[in-house]
Amino acid sequence: MNAAEVNGLSESSSEERGGHQQTLLNQLREVTGTTDVQLLQQALQVSNGDLAEAVAFLTEKNAKVPQQDEATYYQTAQITNDRYISVGSQADTNVIDLTGDDKDDLQRAIALSLEESNRAFRETGITDEEQAISRVLEASIAENKASLKRTHTEVWSDSPNPHDRKRQENCPVGLKNVGNTCWFSAVIQSLFNLLEFQRLVLHYPPPARMQDLPHNQKEHRNLPFMQELRCLFSLLVGSKRKYVDPSRAVEILKDAFKSSESQQMCHQDYRKFRDTTVFLLIGLELFLKKSYVESLMYLIYAYQYNKELLAKGPYRGHDEELIAHYRRECLLKVNEHAAALFETGEETEVNTGLSIMNELVVACIPLLLVDEMEEKDMVAVEDMRNRWCSYLGQEMEPNLQEKLTDFLPKLLDCSTEIKSFHDPPKLPSYSTLELCERYGRVMMSLTLSRTPADGR
Repeated sequence: MNAAEVNGLSESSSEERGGHQQTLLNQLREVTGTTDVQLLQQALQVSNGDLAEAVAFLTEKNAKVPQQDEATYYQTAQITNDRYISVGSQADTNVIDLTGDDKDDLQRAIALSLEESNRAFRETGITDEEQAISRVLEASIAENKASLKRTHTEVWSDSPNPHDRKRQENCPVGLKNVGNTCWFSAVIQSLFNLLEFQRLVLHYPPPARMQDLPHNQKEHRNLPFMQELRCLFSLLVGSKRKYVDPSRAVEILKDAFKSSESQQMCHQDYRKFRDTTVFLLIGLELFLKKSYVESLMYLIYAYQYNKELLAKGPYRGHDEELIAHYRRECLLKVNEHAAALFETGEETEVNTGLSIMNELVVACIPLLLVDEMEEKDMVAVEDMRNRWCSYLGQEMEPNLQEKLTDFLPKLLDCSTEIKSFHDPPKLPSYSTLELCERYGRVMMSLTLSRTPADGR
């Protein structure tokens, strides 16, 4: 390689670094609102090009600068307003300067005010105070009427007072509702407060070269959203405003789910996930109460629904191994309960035990045999069959022997065909808050009651 080529490469490399640094400067300026180029370059130098650390550096630096307090703000605004008022009223000889210390001017102003009030009362019979109250009531009634007519899709407007839009010390930054976007704000704020997720987003490196851009259409669509989400998270960290506008991120999401078919599919998946969660919640609550017969169907359907969700993506449902474990344990408990009823020898108890086996256990065994790769389920099925086969050769009443002989072929059937099955249990309606709280309590109880694995 000759000297000209080396110089060409070094110049190209310098241009790339310069372009990348300028991109970072632009992003940092947009996020923090700082226009001082030297300060921005200092922040990048201190943070070694890390955008999140640069934002934190500028935020801490700005926090040390004395801020104009509320009293000073209003005082300045008042002085400005007085200037405009005085321009239009210089010819008015009745204007009284109340900003000075002249007590005579103050007394004259009070006298003029009382004289004006008395004149208005003599002409109309209504005092100034009554007129002021009337005006306030009229304004309030008009505002109430307007609020009743206001539709849900109306975009919330900013306060005209800049001080109302200023971030208070130590208060988190909010997201502006830009029209039916409460769902977006709730999700994004929740994810932002997951520190590991926040770190991943703020450190997300967008492709620097054309050849690094994703060729998959779905990944290519996700790229602008990730860039906008990083910018939004940066604003939530370092903005001086009380709330920021997420419109661009919302629009990117809306474009991604524009078709009604996509929206319908997303709604169906959400409905399925919520039903799966409720099935799992109730099943585990009953399992912890040792109501195994009542718990079984909820856990069976939780597993089936969850399996359908996971077929669409690895993160669409709950932990499959967790549900499989408690479904398997519940079947073993129900099997043991039915066997204990059979051992009593009393006809009512025996019939109840065999009924449980036929309607629940035998009906559910094919679900465990479908996936032959799941060894723990295969072992559990063998344990249940061995439990009942152990009665063969034992002395028992002829009627019990006859019932056992009729039942065992059903239990030992190796077919994986599901011949008959229960309808899913009817689910109660829970609010999202109640569902989250109960789910959290159940998971905590499982953690506290967890015993070492028994090999199943």
